[in-house]
Amino acid sequence: MRRRAFLVCGLCLTTIGSEADAQGATDLPRLAILSPDPATAADPATGNPFAMFLEALHERGYVDGRNIRLDFRFAESRLDRLPALAAELVEARPAVIYTYTTAGALAAAGATTSIPIVVGAAGQQTIEQLASNFAKPVANVTGFTLSVESQNEKCLQLLKETAPALSRIGVLLNPDNRISRDTPTAAAEQLGLVLIRVESRGAIDIDRTLGHYTNGTIDGLLLDNDSTLAGDPSVRARIIEFAREQRLPSASTSNNYAQDGGLLSLGTDMGSIFRRGAEYVHRILHGAQPTELPVERPAKFRLSVNLKSAKELGLTVPPAILARADEVIE
Repeated sequence: MRRRAFLVCGLCLTTIGSEADAQGATDLPRLAILSPDPATAADPATGNPFAMFLEALHERGYVDGRNIRLDFRFAESRLDRLPALAAELVEARPAVIYTYTTAGALAAAGATTSIPIVVGAAGQQTIEQLASNFAKPVANVTGFTLSVESQNEKCLQLLKETAPALSRIGVLLNPDNRISRDTPTAAAEQLGLVLIRVESRGAIDIDRTLGHYTNGTIDGLLLDNDSTLAGDPSVRARIIEFAREQRLPSASTSNNYAQDGGLLSLGTDMGSIFRRGAEYVHRILHGAQPTELPVERPAKFRLSVNLKSAKELGLTVPPAILARADEVIE
């Protein structure tokens, strides 16, 4: 989908179209942006960190039609659309492509081996595959990684420590997301847990999916930090509501999960990663090559605990977890 215009922090950033051409902007450097999310992700009011990427671009002086051309493609949470959208962007020969999520990274890299690609962020295995050398990427891809598997394992452990009676955890994930296909089974076995895959592609089927798990099949929930699930504020709210209705202790690797009413979250500061992505795009537009920009890993995870949710579930959060928490919500 093409997005003609939207507001970012009150500053209009207009996508490529006749308006920019009328201003004689055809020779401006082109930044192609491949988003797996709906176009509303660009609105700061949604809480999607993608808006922070656009805000960071503006802070560096970029204004569409004046000194850059922004060419957007939004997959509207349909990850299967990303390869075709990436191919459309490549046809216009942009100076750099920016995307995020594992699906976005694979789609962009599959469309070009020469145009610089900044990924902010994707799973570690995907970035290893595409960049090969983190210190000095060998191809046209650089960016930022997420250690999703280890985060999910730690989240699972925190959930079990907080609710020791748990035995059957529903792992809510998007089957189209390559990095989400594997559940942390080894960690589950060590904790004496059975994991049950709960598959959803986001807003299009979340209600139907959750409706299958109202019969006591699961007694806890682990939400994967997929852009169509935890990354979509409306879907995240629906999942939190479901967990509350079913009295399910729940955790996620999304930073916003505990803040919005979930029990626990162990997340990465995605906003800072998106802002760093804007810095990498800026450097490439000024002549840097992906091989000169090392792949960066998140330095710290943020643990948030929602005591109000714990109280509603009749749980007492262990003092050791509270002592480790970066944020305690009461």
